Amino acid sequence: MRVYGCASRRGRAMFGGAAMNISYRNERQARFISAIYNKPLDKPDWYKIENVSDDETQVLLYDYIGWPFNSAEDFVKMLVEIKQPKVTIRINSPGGDVWDANAIFNSIKAHPSKPITRIESLAASAASYIAIAGYKKQAYKNTMIMIHEPMTGLFGNQYEFREVADVLEQISGNMIDMYADNTNIGKREIKDMLKAETWMTAKAAKEKGFIDEIIEAGKPAKAEFDLSIFASIPDELMEDHKDKVFTGFDVERALRDAKAPKGFAKAVAAACRTAGLVDRCQADDGGDNHGIADQGEAAKNQADIEAMAAQLRRTIEIFKPE
Repeated sequence: MRVYGCASRRGRAMFGGAAMNISYRNERQARFISAIYNKPLDKPDWYKIENVSDDETQVLLYDYIGWPFNSAEDFVKMLVEIKQPKVTIRINSPGGDVWDANAIFNSIKAHPSKPITRIESLAASAASYIAIAGYKKQAYKNTMIMIHEPMTGLFGNQYEFREVADVLEQISGNMIDMYADNTNIGKREIKDMLKAETWMTAKAAKEKGFIDEIIEAGKPAKAEFDLSIFASIPDELMEDHKDKVFTGFDVERALRDAKAPKGFAKAVAAACRTAGLVDRCQADDGGDNHGIADQGEAAKNQADIEAMAAQLRRTIEIFKPE
């Protein structure tokens, strides 16, 4: 769950009775988060309302949650206006801002229709918060849910870092309480799960009470978002890589797209070829086909290289002048 903050005495944020000197909703922080998630800031359509009948409304929450991409206020106002007796919140999201997710959680809990929440592919990080808010919690058989400790980005001195760490600890404690109140496992186990960054199948989530019901039909869960910010992404979410043949040209292209110097990109691509990290085929460098026999290993190498390129893009964005 994201709690990005940049230390500054220009503003104060409150959580659990503790004050901290942050003012994180600014242009630089917005660019920082945009780079981390590899997502542009100009895509405001993050949910969709479908009126199934006079008695039923479905809300598709198929994007990142909250600032800087969208506003929880918009979602809460929309939900308040829904008067149908049956409301289903359909979720496919990699997570987002902890404060905005908390506001959406509370709005779902307060809605008179007692909404159903349904995981349709992925409910990671802050999206898991929303998934457990339903009065009936559903998930398709082939979906996943993930929980982890709150994370933040910070620039500041030693005192500000300690202050932020204290607030993160309070947020974590609040999350433990929320998960414990809405699942069937204890706080100690939840604390361990958060620390480990825990990914659960629908079956595992049901056993622990994160969902109540598994729906048999549904689309396969795939990594439709850039999830490289997380540390323990399951192989099931990386299936799109398994049949790809990754060449030196692909390495060079990825680095050039990340604004790396041409010479550097070519050198890295050549080193990858020499080390056998990518396929060397005729279309790549004119040589014989000495490709990697294990496509699973090739897929892992591809994912690693793409993650390196993504990290380079983030670094460039973070230090770009305002």
